[in-house]
Amino acid sequence: MHSLNFTDTAFMQRCIALSQAALERGDAPFGSLIARGDELISEGINNKNFRVNEHAEIIALNLAADKLGHSNLEGLTLYTSCEPCPMCSFMIREFRIQRVVFGMYSPHMGGASRWPILTDAKLRELGRIFGEPAEVIGGVLEAEAKAVMGQTALISYFL
Repeated sequence: MHSLNFTDTAFMQRCIALSQAALERGDAPFGSLIARGDELISEGINNKNFRVNEHAEIIALNLAADKLGHSNLEGLTLYTSCEPCPMCSFMIREFRIQRVVFGMYSPHMGGASRWPILTDAKLRELGRIFGEPAEVIGGVLEAEAKAVMGQTALISYFL
C-alpha cells in the first residue's frame, strides 16, 4: 500500500528546488534527498559536468552513508525529482533504501517503470548484495518536476 503524507510532499518540493538549482548551474535538472521520517539526512544535485556517474541520487546516498557512518540505509526514504535510472536503482538497492518517492516517470531509463530494478524481488536472491525491494511511489508533484525539466532539451527524452 502506497501512502503519502505532508512530509513526502514537502521533501518532493525540496527535490524540485534542487533540480532547478542544478539547471541554473548548467547541469541536468535532477535533485534528490534522503530522509528518516521528517529528518533530512542528505541531499544532492547532478554533478555530471564533473563526473558522469555523479547523479543526484548517488551523491545523496553517499552523503547519507558518510553522515551515518555506514551504508545500510534501511528505514530511510529517497526522494528524487525524476524516476531513478538503472545505475541509481542498483545503488538504491545496495544501500537498502526502504522507500523511493519520485516526481516524473522516465519511460526510457526508469529503474521501476522500464526495468523493475527497484521492485524486483529476485535481486534479493543474490544474498547480502541487495536489500529488499523498495516501496516505490511515482508521480508526486509530477507537473512541477516536468516544469523544471521542460526548461531543457532533456524533456523530450523523458516524455
